[in-house]
Amino acid sequence: MHGAGSARVAAAPERLWAMLLDPATLGAVIPGCHGVEKLSDTHFRAEVTLGIGPVKGRYRAEVMLSDLDPPHAVTLGGRAEGGLGFGGGEGRLTLVPDGTGTRLDYRYDAAIGGKVASIGGRLLDGAAKVIIGQFFTALARHAGGGVAPSAGLLSLWAGRLRALLGRQS
Repeated sequence: MHGAGSARVAAAPERLWAMLLDPATLGAVIPGCHGVEKLSDTHFRAEVTLGIGPVKGRYRAEVMLSDLDPPHAVTLGGRAEGGLGFGGGEGRLTLVPDGTGTRLDYRYDAAIGGKVASIGGRLLDGAAKVIIGQFFTALARHAGGGVAPSAGLLSLWAGRLRALLGRQS
């Protein structure tokens, strides 16, 4: 599974960078998060509950940061495990000043196994986009700014996908 995209947030890159490294902020903006623990400046642990259609579970995730270029870019690598499956991957997040805010460009590659992998690639890709959209929307709200129209359209699409998934349950 892989993907890329961008979101715009009405906050300066420096402010967003600080938020992205703060466990309390991360706990508030990661969808389904039960808490984030900072193990070191570059190592975090989180407990999250995620669901795709009938498959919903709690996962323990560890994320390592590398290639830090504050406040411009960071590479994230990690692994998550839970009763319904496991996954791991790597991604790159770049923060670009954009007028009165920041454009956050991202790309990721991930592999998933276990029962959750039986959902199918197209549905997993769609669910990943929904979760990413929810994350950026919550980050913008937490920053006190708005999300630009591109992220708003993603939220609209996410609502439609949630409605579809709800009908299949």
